[in-house]
Amino acid sequence: MSPPPGDAPEVFPSLGQTNTTGTSFLNTSQLYFHQKHIPRSNMSSNIVPLTVIKGAGHEFIPLPQGENATTADFHSIRTKTESPAYFTSGFYKIEAGPERPASYTFEETKYVLSGQIDILDEATGITHHLVPGDFAFFYVGSKVKFSTKSQGLAFYAVTRPIRSPHPNLKGREEEKARL
Repeated sequence: MSPPPGDAPEVFPSLGQTNTTGTSFLNTSQLYFHQKHIPRSNMSSNIVPLTVIKGAGHEFIPLPQGENATTADFHSIRTKTESPAYFTSGFYKIEAGPERPASYTFEETKYVLSGQIDILDEATGITHHLVPGDFAFFYVGSKVKFSTKSQGLAFYAVTRPIRSPHPNLKGREEEKARL
């Protein structure tokens, strides 16, 4: 089934490519140029530029010595909403080994990108077997155990400040990049 007319066939085309509507995507240097050299007077004062971290999902995530799972936070902000909160995102990596218990004092969403991640929900006793494309939401008060028979990688977003920075993504935000 093809996408509707005018929609790009790729959900996330690479920067520097052109989609089916003829719109060109900027490469890193062009994006940096636009952020630094377009006069702010040409932009609405209500518009805030986005943050881009190129290649974040392809970076190697080392496991701590003697551990079979880790989180790798790569971006965190304090929201500007009526009730400010932290919003942090990153990757969760797990390999075969002992179960990894977690008790939640914050909300979290996890979206499985590769492999399989098993989650024992201690409230129900049910073990959920998540595979690529599966999503889980953890509430404050959730208590779970993570495991896998092979390996798994997930993207997550949490309502807490950064606590374990991704070792290969420090300073990689476009506005801080050394081009």
